[in-house]
Formats: sequence, C-alpha cells, structure tokens
Amino acid sequence: MIGLVLRIAAKILTLLLYAATLCAAYGGYVNPHIWATPSILTLALPYLALSTLIAAVLWGIGRRLFIALIGAATLLASWGPVVTAVPVGSANRAETSDTFTVMTYNIMHGVDESDPKSNAGESIRYLINSGADIVCLQEMWGFSPEMMPTVPKPLIDSLKKVYPYCVFGSMDLTVLSKYPLSQVRVDGTPPNSEFIATADVRGRRLTLVNVHLESYRLSDEEREVVSDINSVGTAKSSLREFKGSIMGKLKQSFRNRADDAVHLRRTLDGISGPVIVCGDFNDVPASWVYRKVRGDDFHDAFAETNFGYKITYHSHRMYFHIDQILYRGDLRALDVKRIKAGASDHYPLIAEFEFIR
Repeated sequence: MIGLVLRIAAKILTLLLYAATLCAAYGGYVNPHIWATPSILTLALPYLALSTLIAAVLWGIGRRLFIALIGAATLLASWGPVVTAVPVGSANRAETSDTFTVMTYNIMHGVDESDPKSNAGESIRYLINSGADIVCLQEMWGFSPEMMPTVPKPLIDSLKKVYPYCVFGSMDLTVLSKYPLSQVRVDGTPPNSEFIATADVRGRRLTLVNVHLESYRLSDEEREVVSDINSVGTAKSSLREFKGSIMGKLKQSFRNRADDAVHLRRTLDGISGPVIVCGDFNDVPASWVYRKVRGDDFHDAFAETNFGYKITYHSHRMYFHIDQILYRGDLRALDVKRIKAGASDHYPLIAEFEFIR
C-alpha cells in the first residue's frame, strides 16, 4: 500500500513538473501587465526543462512509458522557448577579415562584489586586458572617484589609453571603444534607460544600443531569502517571505520592464543600418521583455553561437542568463563567450561579429 501511494504521489508531482515547464516555456507570451506570475516562471525554464528531461528518462527506465512519453511531449511542445533559453548553436568561422568584437558587462561601478572595500580593481584590470574592440558597460558613469570609489587612478588612466574613445549615457551607461564614437541619444528615466551611440568601425557605421532595464529592486536581506535555503525548515521560512513583499516586488519589476521594452522597441524601429542591442536586460531569454525587444527582426548572438545554458548573473544563488546581445542588419555573429572574470555580480559577454556586405 505504501509503495502504491508513493508511486501515485510521484506521478502527480511529475505531472505538476511537466505543467510548470509548459507554463514557463510560454510565460513570455503573457504581458506582465495582464498577469505577472508566468513571467516569474520563465526565470526557471532551463531548470524546469532539465528536470522534465530527467524525470521522463527515469520513468522510461522504470518502464512507465505513458508518463515518460508525456514528458517527451512536454519538451517537444516547449522546444522553441527551451532552445532559446538553452541554445543548441555553434560558433561560426569568419568568411572575411572585416570582424570586430563587442563586450557587454554590468561592472557594478568597479566594486568587488565579494569584498566591497577592496581597491584591487579586478573588473577594470579585466577590461584593460580583454582585447574587446567596443565595450558597453552598465553601472558605470564617468571615471571620477565619486563614480568609481574603489578603483585606483592608475588603472583608470590605463583603461583610457586602451580605449581612447568614450561616451557616457544617463546615470549608469557607458560605451568605450578603440574606434571613433559619437553619442546619438539617451532615453528613459535612470536607471531604466537606453543609450544610443554610433561607432565608425573602419569606415562602417555601427549603431550601439546599450541598455539597463528595470532591476528587481530586492534588498540584500530579500535576496538572501534564496541563498539562505539549506534545509526543509529554511525553505519553508523562505517560501513564506517570498509570498510576501518579494513576490510583489518581482511582479512590479516585470511590469516596469515591460514598459521599458515597449519604449526600447519603438526606438529600435526608428534605427536603420547595422545595430547591436546589448546590456543588462534583467530578464531571461523566452521572457515577455526579451520577446518584445527581439521582435521578428533581431537575432540573438549568444543563442546562435553557443551550446547549453550559461548564466551571466551569479549572486545570492540566483543563477540566471539576464545579459543579452541582439543584432540586426549586415552583420553575422561568429561567437559569443561568457567569461568568468571580473569582480561584479555579473559575468561579461564578448561577441565577435563580421560585416557581411
């Protein structure tokens, strides 16, 4: 009798897992202003999809073919959103020598996330040695001690030598370049802003849209609700806290980002020629915001050139891919590397492109 009850419970839990995977896969089709909960589920899509795969395989090994086939059908029905979040692409070989690299990095004002009082300037050192041609930074505005309080001045001077061209956006957006730059426009209310600049890449005009969309605005104490889960008791306590103020903040952040995405999309519709949109989206592939910004005309450089899930945010056990690189026009993505470097709570992404005309 006990074995029968356990099997029934396992099947119910498995079916709930399959249902959650489907909801996460298609949560990005629901406007957060209408219903925000599906947007929260999209954050967990890679983990739910992997769990569904494991569950289906285990049921198959146990010769419970019907429930295993339901799992396979769930993954098949979710395939489009899943491969956006967990890519199955590969790097491309350049067909010309007309290539360049672009980095996006939320640098957290050069502060060391693990030791905020450190003046080692690890993130700035990484920038200096990265080799990227163009760098789109979030949470950096200016080189003054007020803007980067923990970074030694000699490091800043070295950074300026490597990147002689620099333009600053509103509040926290900066573009550094080895190629000539000009500022086009700054939109939005900081920090929910977009910063548009153009680069002259060996005689070719390239538009760069550096963005930092609405954050979740969780306090350190609220973020630790997740990182403090280490037992059944703490999980129950964290769940109670999550249902309180945290859930409300998450839902509001999704709604605010939805407004940002609509504004950003209007901006992109007015830009012609090769354009790269990159930055801290604070949202994952397959989300409503990602889908709205990408539209039908942009390509995801990371999804096209990578295989498997790679996080870009790694603090408080919140392991998400929330930094994106999209492109449109006479460009071809060759490769995107996620680098585990720097001292921020984000990892940088470096994309290599080539002009195709």
